[in-house]
Amino acid sequence: MSDDLGHPKLGPHGGRRVKGQRSAEVMPSGGRRDYILARLERDGRHDLAEAIREGRVSALTVAVELGWTKRPETLGLGSGNAAKRRQHQLRALTDDALSPSQAMELWLGPGHAGSLFNSREELEAAWTANRDELMARWGSHGRRPAAFYEFEWDGPRPAYAVERSVLWRAAGVLSEAERTELESGWEAAFVEARGMAPQERREHYAHHDVPHGLIKAWTADRRRRGRRPSTADSAATSEGAAVK
Repeated sequence: MSDDLGHPKLGPHGGRRVKGQRSAEVMPSGGRRDYILARLERDGRHDLAEAIREGRVSALTVAVELGWTKRPETLGLGSGNAAKRRQHQLRALTDDALSPSQAMELWLGPGHAGSLFNSREELEAAWTANRDELMARWGSHGRRPAAFYEFEWDGPRPAYAVERSVLWRAAGVLSEAERTELESGWEAAFVEARGMAPQERREHYAHHDVPHGLIKAWTADRRRRGRRPSTADSAATSEGAAVK
């Protein structure tokens, strides 16, 4: 079954609802690829949306695993092989020691149907037993799995848009390599913003989650370098002083 069933629009959280009425522009269920991608992006599950776009797993498989929709019944042969192929795709994204759905919950948090674990103790035991593998897969580039924030983070889980800068500010969370990687990317974004109007520049920094402290430091350094006389200017000044 193809996942590309159209280009529906995703409705916002909340909003006015009239009983018995549904907007013709809003997809009513979680079965369409574009709807699933939009919902994943809206809910901050960008890594999973990326896996769908890269073809590592189908949108419908993800929606079914997260409890957003049900897979239509199929007739004929081959359904068993298709199911095995879907499980293989999910296991390529998750940890083989857990079921694909359980690993996804540790990575992204519980789906629409709630937790797959029977208790918080069982959830914590699964995280402890599989932490190294899950961190190797999803604990890099300034990102962390949902279970990390549940059991190792002091405070609420940061929003995806500011996750990297929040972890960067926290002491001892990121590796030195991660800090260097993030700061290099942020500095490139800072350079790209040169010449932009103030509002556009602020939006650019926010989009790239550039920490304010780095912006302030780099801006001050740029101003210092802008006031520093060039070698030619220094030579001309010295020559003029000697003539006098």
